[in-house]
Amino acid sequence: MPSASHKYLTLFVAEASEHLATLQSELVRLEQEPPAAPLWDAIFRRMHSVKGSAATLGFSRIVDIAHAAENLIARLKGKQGKIERAEVDLLFAATDALVKEIVKLDKKEDDERTITLVDRLAKAAQALPDPALTARPVPPPPVMPVADPALPRLDVSVVLAKTCAAPGARALIVQRKLKAMGTLLEMDPTPAQLMQQKGGARITALLATLTVTDEVREALVALPEVDHVEVRIAPVARPVDSGFPVSPPSPVVSPPQASMRGQLTPAPGRRDLTPVPGRRDLTPVPGDADELRPEPTVRVRAEALDQLLDQAADVMHGIARLREAAKRLPEHAADRFEAEIDRLRRTARELHGRVMSARLTPFSSLTERLPRAVRDLAHRLSKTIELDVQGADVELDRTVIEALGDPLSHLVRNAADHGLEDPQTRQKAGKPDRGKLTLSARRERDKVIVEVQDDGRGMDAQALRRKAVKSAAMTQEAADALSDDAAYELAFLPGISTREDATEVSGRGVGLDAVQRKLESLGGKVSIRSVPGKGTTFVLELPLSVSMANLLLVQVGGELYGVPLHRVLLTTEYDLSARGGEGFEARSLVVMGELVRAYGLAKLFGLPSLAPPGPRPFVVMEVDGLRFAVSVDRLVGQEESVLKPLFPPLDRVRGLAGITVLGNGRPLLVLDPRGLAELCGIHDPVKPAPAAKGAA
Repeated sequence: MPSASHKYLTLFVAEASEHLATLQSELVRLEQEPPAAPLWDAIFRRMHSVKGSAATLGFSRIVDIAHAAENLIARLKGKQGKIERAEVDLLFAATDALVKEIVKLDKKEDDERTITLVDRLAKAAQALPDPALTARPVPPPPVMPVADPALPRLDVSVVLAKTCAAPGARALIVQRKLKAMGTLLEMDPTPAQLMQQKGGARITALLATLTVTDEVREALVALPEVDHVEVRIAPVARPVDSGFPVSPPSPVVSPPQASMRGQLTPAPGRRDLTPVPGRRDLTPVPGDADELRPEPTVRVRAEALDQLLDQAADVMHGIARLREAAKRLPEHAADRFEAEIDRLRRTARELHGRVMSARLTPFSSLTERLPRAVRDLAHRLSKTIELDVQGADVELDRTVIEALGDPLSHLVRNAADHGLEDPQTRQKAGKPDRGKLTLSARRERDKVIVEVQDDGRGMDAQALRRKAVKSAAMTQEAADALSDDAAYELAFLPGISTREDATEVSGRGVGLDAVQRKLESLGGKVSIRSVPGKGTTFVLELPLSVSMANLLLVQVGGELYGVPLHRVLLTTEYDLSARGGEGFEARSLVVMGELVRAYGLAKLFGLPSLAPPGPRPFVVMEVDGLRFAVSVDRLVGQEESVLKPLFPPLDRVRGLAGITVLGNGRPLLVLDPRGLAELCGIHDPVKPAPAAKGAA
């Protein structure tokens, strides 16, 4: 196998991985719906694309697997009757093997073990009838393309290199290139005739076009694996019994000139282009060629976008420092200087926003691997499950997409195992045998809502109450006081599961609490809606981006801190000095008619409090459904900042979430509300506030 340091390796790995991810979703559809010709064609094209690219770079093992899979796909397409599960499993095995080979390339590994999968694919293909040998009804003759008789005809000859591993794919590229330059009247052999061949080939074509011969030749020579190109004007037959002399071939003009049809004037030395009676005007190249052309795109490394985002944030910080410095200028100069700073600030914010938009990734990058996972899980659980993905084009920040992968997979597994019933149980309940699992995403203002919904048995609120009491998470009285909607939230407690026995898929009571923690670390939240006998819906609220955050600035012991505003319920003033002064701990204050535990932020961080005795500001936050308050010395204001991760050893300090830079260049530590709750010793997210004994 060639060295993995090939300059096109990165591009090949990215494109092949995309093809194979989509291919797995299309293979799942083979079992869910009667496979039609367009679906088979799409599967074949993706496999052939991987094969052609690998052949170009010389990755022989990938070519062998893809070629054997191609043959099996071609036989299955012509098979009469239902596709067997074993045949689909074999195609999945081929896809998995291709993924492993690509991973080896990406990691620069070289494994010379014999691949037996190729033999299995070949034997499976040989066991099926060859569609080419099967008697088929004669198709109607194809409709020949029609071109203006006045258009010049060009004889085109293209010779492909003898080392060409996929002449069919190269012929398809030649065909598309010719169609983009005019009307392709003839082509021999066609791309379909070359698909199963290897090595060089000679392709001839007849093209009606206004493009000059040199431009046609240059466009074809630039294609890969093309050895020789010959383009000449085709001979024109003399009309029989014509009253007009045969005119020489019309001059060949470039497409820009062709677009001026009807406005051309005869140039010196050229014949008049005035239309002749009984003859149509010159027809330009079809105008929809540009409309069919895809929008140009460029692949950019994610690391480069991250660096660009950091630099855009540094520019914004520098502008903020300039604004602070402008306050010390004389008044007559400060106004003009601040106006320029405002203009520069708007440009910098627009630049930062564009970089943030470039980092957005479609939701489909998460969901494209789920159909295969759900299909395998359904077979393991002896269930029939239909996965419906909605809103795949909704975009989120790349950081959110990467962090959401494991939580989303866990919720899907939970729905398949806990929520959806087996076919027999569904029949007794009057439901269709096939359970439905819907995964949807939609955008609402500055956040994205993701829902994982099943039409299964729903959640048992009473069973969750029993589990919570049994695990000593709460008392029987507190459990009985919970509504059904509140009881569903008990599923997020560690060790709580509605299953009586654990399986290899789920039921151990771990996972949902991790899902909740991960979403809250992203600045989002998760909730549950359930109707017994109808199904369950997990609702995930996520920010579009995690790099920008609105902060509440507070001062404690002479230091400034930032509190994420999406975790702040409200701020208030309260005088607890009569209830213990500076030494108070786990006291309570009344917020919205409820008792809320109060703690001193200075005491939690070991800082001296500089606030005078008397009323003191409190910031009330909520974590895991539990409200608590922390006292600060002063409320400073609000700030929208670009967050950056903490560096060692600060990343090990509990209660800190990140760092940012203020306009004056001063670094600002951002607090983590969940970490503060842990520092306060709060472990019970569902116990009602009045149960906090010992509160003053």
